[in-house]
Amino acid sequence: MDWNNISEKEKGYLFGLFEGDGYKIYDKNSRHYQVEFYLNSERDTDIIRFLVKLLNRIKLKPNLYQDKRYKCKRIRVYSKEFLGIIDKNISLKSKGKDFCLGFISGLIDSEGHVDKKRGISVNNTNKQLLKKSKIFLDSMEIYSSISKRSKSFKDKKDSYRMYISVSFKNTPNLSIK
Repeated sequence: MDWNNISEKEKGYLFGLFEGDGYKIYDKNSRHYQVEFYLNSERDTDIIRFLVKLLNRIKLKPNLYQDKRYKCKRIRVYSKEFLGIIDKNISLKSKGKDFCLGFISGLIDSEGHVDKKRGISVNNTNKQLLKKSKIFLDSMEIYSSISKRSKSFKDKKDSYRMYISVSFKNTPNLSIK
């Protein structure tokens, strides 16, 4: 794996995408280290292509699987080193502007919805993650707010919505949405 083959913004994007649609597995018996991303196989084709391109550039070999029950494409990478990197609890405060822009871009592409008139919304159960993202956006003078979503009968955890001003689209970000 060659982590230095991608920019700081692209590294941030991988972390943000993983926070939203990523999953990690370590199987002690077989000693397999896996990092997986789950994306919609119809709506997220551009995001899938971009993710595969990034993974190939850092010399990982992504395996793509179509889930037959759902409209879901699973992108799996076997790598102890990549799992070790992506598993770190990153602090946006300690990262530079490019990494943070990439992180927010990945979070939008995984958990977000973009409406040209109303702005960008990101839904997540991790309120702390959204608060950290808001602090970074505030430092760039991009308006954002966080609110608690009302629970539906399916929800088991509280979830939160972060609204981000459309002005984020005017920054040099990587969001495909």
